[in-house]
Amino acid sequence: MNIAYLILAHNNPKLLERMMRQLDGPHVCFFLHIDRKADLTPFLGLAERFPRLHFCRERVDGAWGHFSLVEATLRLMRLAMRTLATPDRVVLLSGATLPVQPASYIEDFFRRHGEANFMDAFAMPNEQYGKSLGRLEHYWIRRSPPLHRYRWMLQDFINAWLPRRNFRRAFGAMQPAAGSQWWAITGLACQTILDFVDAHPRFVRFCRHTDCPDEFFFQTILWNSPLRQSLRPGITYTNWVPGKMSPETITADYLPHFAQDVVLNSPHNNSPLPPSEVLFARKFDEQPAALLDQLEQLLQSKATQPFRESA
Repeated sequence: MNIAYLILAHNNPKLLERMMRQLDGPHVCFFLHIDRKADLTPFLGLAERFPRLHFCRERVDGAWGHFSLVEATLRLMRLAMRTLATPDRVVLLSGATLPVQPASYIEDFFRRHGEANFMDAFAMPNEQYGKSLGRLEHYWIRRSPPLHRYRWMLQDFINAWLPRRNFRRAFGAMQPAAGSQWWAITGLACQTILDFVDAHPRFVRFCRHTDCPDEFFFQTILWNSPLRQSLRPGITYTNWVPGKMSPETITADYLPHFAQDVVLNSPHNNSPLPPSEVLFARKFDEQPAALLDQLEQLLQSKATQPFRESA
């Protein structure tokens, strides 16, 4: 069982080091993309501590809600496939993520669910969870400089006055599907996505000017592939309070939940899918360090307990 961890990060190198230390093992490789805007220097020391760490040298200038996040992910996927041929498991994490199960449990979980692809995916449109067809039908601009100051004013004008885009020209008969940005798929699914991207440049070009494509690009590809029946809910804990623009930051209040033998996702996970077992949680910060130490001690305690399989 070899695992490729793909990590998108831009800050918090100490938190990233902690995450990698907790996940590291003889069958684990890390593939790290640091946003091009960020100073790479604080992250370079990680290579000395993790010999199976591979930096993505073609760094992308990422922006929230923009195709640049998809592009960075695709570069990590290609790097992992070049390095490992066909890894058993490819896991996409953010730099603000930590495991809530020991590495041994995570590896056994993936072994027991060898053909499952853990990627939230549900049909669009879904207005309740903010996945409207407007994400595809409007022309969306990048939310960063040089338009940063005027982005919403300009976007409102575009949405009100420009004709809607016909996404069917790029999607064909494919059913748009959406879900969380974070996933854990098989090597076969990873190659399926990359093959589709190479064979469908029109789909890729269209998605460059959509809203939050990191939440539907990969889902749409696998939903409309022979692997659809293998899709399962994602395995990263997220507490996304309704009405808020981002998930809650993890505090000490969450530790009793993470201490359970089997950790379930929050009912508020921004998805219509029922809460299921998770292996990771986000979002964390480097401070307070005491919280991170407590979680690490919790994982060490779990690692010494008899293994308990989820239902």
